[in-house]
Amino acid sequence: MANQLLEMPVKKALITMTAPAAIGMLMTFLFQLVDSYFIGQLGEKELAAISFSYPVYFFLISFFMGSAIAVSANVGQALGSQNIEKAQGIASLTLVFIMLLFMLFGGLAFYFDTISIDRIFALLGAEDAMLKLISEYMLPLYLGLCLLVGTLVANASLMAKGVMVKSTIVMAIGGVINLVLDYLLIFEFELGLAGAAWATVFSWAVMLVLMLALLIQQELFKGSAFKLTTQQAWSQARGWFKDVYRLAIPAIAAQVLAPIAIAVITRFVAMSEDPISAVAAYGLVIRIESLGLVGILALAVIMTPFIAQNYGALASDQLSLRRLDQAVALSGRMTVYWGLVFYGLVLVFIEPLVALFSDSSAVIEHSKDYFYIVGLTLPGFGLLLITTSFFNGVQQGKLSLQLTLVKSLLLTIPCAIAGFYLLDAMGIWWGIAIANILGALYAGRLLNVWLREYDSDIANYPVWRDYVGDFKELRRLFRL
Repeated sequence: MANQLLEMPVKKALITMTAPAAIGMLMTFLFQLVDSYFIGQLGEKELAAISFSYPVYFFLISFFMGSAIAVSANVGQALGSQNIEKAQGIASLTLVFIMLLFMLFGGLAFYFDTISIDRIFALLGAEDAMLKLISEYMLPLYLGLCLLVGTLVANASLMAKGVMVKSTIVMAIGGVINLVLDYLLIFEFELGLAGAAWATVFSWAVMLVLMLALLIQQELFKGSAFKLTTQQAWSQARGWFKDVYRLAIPAIAAQVLAPIAIAVITRFVAMSEDPISAVAAYGLVIRIESLGLVGILALAVIMTPFIAQNYGALASDQLSLRRLDQAVALSGRMTVYWGLVFYGLVLVFIEPLVALFSDSSAVIEHSKDYFYIVGLTLPGFGLLLITTSFFNGVQQGKLSLQLTLVKSLLLTIPCAIAGFYLLDAMGIWWGIAIANILGALYAGRLLNVWLREYDSDIANYPVWRDYVGDFKELRRLFRL
C-alpha cells in the first residue's frame, strides 16, 4: 500500500483514502448524535451537561491527537523513504508509551475529581446542580482515556501505510457496540449519563483490541522494538522519539488551541440571556457540524500521511513535488465543494434535524441562527484544516502551530467575545464566521510562501481557473 500512495494517481489516491476514512468518521459522528439523542430524552439539563463536557473532552483528545498526527507523519515518511525498521519502531514504542502516560493521567483525574470536575467545569460556567450530572458522564471517560489513546495512535500508524478499509470496519464495530450499550445502560439499567459514558468506554476497549490485531497483521507492531538491551538500541529509540516529538509538541499545541477556543466560547454562551438553551444548542451544533463536514475532516486526516510519504520520497524522486502540488490543488477544491453542499443541505434540514434531539424551541432557534450565519464560512474553515495537515506532512509543525494559534487565539476568541457584547449569542456566531474567513486567507498566505520556497508550479496560481474548469466540466456532463 505504501507504493500505491507514491505511485497511484493523486486524485484516485485522495478519494480512495478519504472515502473509507469519511465512512468511519461518519459512523462515529452518527453514533455520537444517537448518543446525544438518547441523552436528550433524559432532559435539557442532561443535554446541557454533555455540552459542558465537550470542550474538556475535546481538550484531552487534542493531546493525543497531536501525538497521533506526529506518529502518522513520521511513519509515513519512514515508509516513503523505505526505512521499515524505523516505521515499526515508531508505531510500536509510541503506542505503548502514550497509553501508559494517559493511564496515569486518567487515574489521577478520576481520583482528584474535585479538581477535574468541580473546579474546571465551574470555570466554564456550570452551576452546582449541573456538576453532579457532568461528574456522572466524565469520570468513566477519564478512566477509559488510555483505551481511546491507543485506538487513535494505532489507527494513525495504519493510515500512514494506507490501511483504511479495515480500520474503518473496526470503527464501525465499536460504534455499533456503543449504540447498543447506550440504549441498554441508559434506559434498561437506568444508569443515565453514567450508562452513556460506560458504553463509550467499553466500545473503546473493543476497538483497541481490534486495532492492535491489525497493526500486528500489517507488521507495524513488533515485539522486537521493545528489546532495548544495548546502548545502540536505546540511542536509536531515543532518535525515533525525538523525531516524533519534534513534530508532536507543536502539533499537540495546535490541537489544544481549538478546544481552548471552544471552552472560552462555551463560557460566554453560558453568560448569554438564555444560558441553558444556548449551551445545549452550541454543544449540539458542534456535533452536527462535525457530522456534516465529515468529508473535509477525513480529507484533512489522510492528507498528513499521504503528503508525508511523498515528501519522504522527494529526495530521490522529484516527481513527488508535482504530486504535492496536485494534492494541494485537488484537496482545496474538494473542501470548498463539500462545504457548500453541506451549507445548502443545512439550510433546508436544520430545523427538523435539531428537533430530533430537543423539543425546546429556544434550542432549535439558537441552532438555526448558528448554521445560517456560520455555515457559509465552513469551506474557509475546511481550507485551514487542510493547510495545517499539509504542513504536518512536510514536517513543518511550527507553521501548523502558527496557523492554528492565529486562528484560535487571535481571531476566533476575540471576534466571538466582541460579538457577544454587541449581539449576545447571535454575535458569537457572527464572530466565529468572521474568524473562519480571515483564517482561510491567512492559511493561503502561509501556504503560498512555502510553495514558492520549493519552486512549486502552483505558487500564486489563480485558483479561480480551476473552479471555472470544474464548472465547465459539470455543464458538459449534464448536457450528456
